[in-house]
Amino acid sequence: MAPAVAQTPYTDDAVYRGLGGTDGIVKIIDTLFEITLADPRIKETFDGFDIPVVKARLVEQVCEFAGGPCKYTGKYKDRDMKTVHEDMKLNNMHFNALAEDLQIAMERHNVPTSVSNKLIAKLAPMQRDIVTAGGGTPSAQPDHGKFIATGGVSTVEGVGGGGIVPWALITGYGTRDSWGASAFATRVDTQDYSLNTFGAAVGIGDRVEVSLARQEFKGDLAPLDQLNIKQDIFGVKLKLAGDAVYQQDSWMPQIAIGLQHKKNKGVGGLGALGVTNVKQLGAKSDRGTDFYIAATKVLFEQSLLVNGTLRSTKANQMGILGFGGDKESSRRIMPELSVGYLLTRKLVLGAEYRRKPHNLGVDNEKAYKDIFLAWVPNRHFSLTAAYAHLGTITVFNPKTQRGAYLSAQAAF
Repeated sequence: MAPAVAQTPYTDDAVYRGLGGTDGIVKIIDTLFEITLADPRIKETFDGFDIPVVKARLVEQVCEFAGGPCKYTGKYKDRDMKTVHEDMKLNNMHFNALAEDLQIAMERHNVPTSVSNKLIAKLAPMQRDIVTAGGGTPSAQPDHGKFIATGGVSTVEGVGGGGIVPWALITGYGTRDSWGASAFATRVDTQDYSLNTFGAAVGIGDRVEVSLARQEFKGDLAPLDQLNIKQDIFGVKLKLAGDAVYQQDSWMPQIAIGLQHKKNKGVGGLGALGVTNVKQLGAKSDRGTDFYIAATKVLFEQSLLVNGTLRSTKANQMGILGFGGDKESSRRIMPELSVGYLLTRKLVLGAEYRRKPHNLGVDNEKAYKDIFLAWVPNRHFSLTAAYAHLGTITVFNPKTQRGAYLSAQAAF
């Protein structure tokens, strides 16, 4: 795979020095080709190429991008690099595989994540020139082709995102030429309540996501120690514009819209009090639909992931206590935020905020907040741990609920 047209280099040499200077870059590129020529995803794309020449061009390119003293010539055997890539018919899976192999090569040479991410920020926009194939009808065969961790994890409502906030990212690791899926199980434990959620989602063509989830909310403290409420959630998400990863030379985020239809299954454990349905707690309905728009951006240069979501909702405690109430029954627009710092390409530390409406007289509902650590060792498994702050849940227990959040996800 030959290098493509150059992007704007860094104006200082901090990244160049972080890569170990020219000697360090040569070693990184040598390691890159050791990895790439053994990588079944892309090794065949180098058939027929003069590898020493390709290496030399890549060293020039990386050195110049990084703010070093090199000059990228931009030619492979007198051919323009964009023309070379047009002939190669590369897709997003090929591009992402090479970028990932480069990240691994930099890790092996102890390049700090903050430095390697800055280099990736310069390389990612080259996708527009390098990728000349794909984008049609998604294949029936999963390609596992997206950057690691860029499918997000699963929220407590089953959609791709953080722990409590949906993102514009599409779940799974299928690129626009394929599909992917995920399944998850999550438990939240506070002093007096627990929430168990499990579900699955499918992402098609990195554009459409469909999800299903079941929530079960339980009380642990008398008189609510027998409380048991279940809720089913069906979700659909559609990517509208932008790309969270490739457009590193633009502030344009990836934007998606979605809906979550929720059906409360009734209230268990309070029959002695005559309560079997959330309407008896003041809710207007036991079912409802949330609509949202999300914008997500991965800022490799700053090693950040940033997401903002606006949700139109009537839900009380996500719908666990029904929809609408005696205090308010109309839709409200609620903001939700997520910020994550990329400690490594497999480890993200972040925080989230989700504002919620106050519809019920029996529930002085407050915002949800969390601080999370997500570990993504590979494309098939992730584990997210968090400290969750859920505010108060009903006036029958005025204690602020705080506790542990743990979620495991399998994906492809």
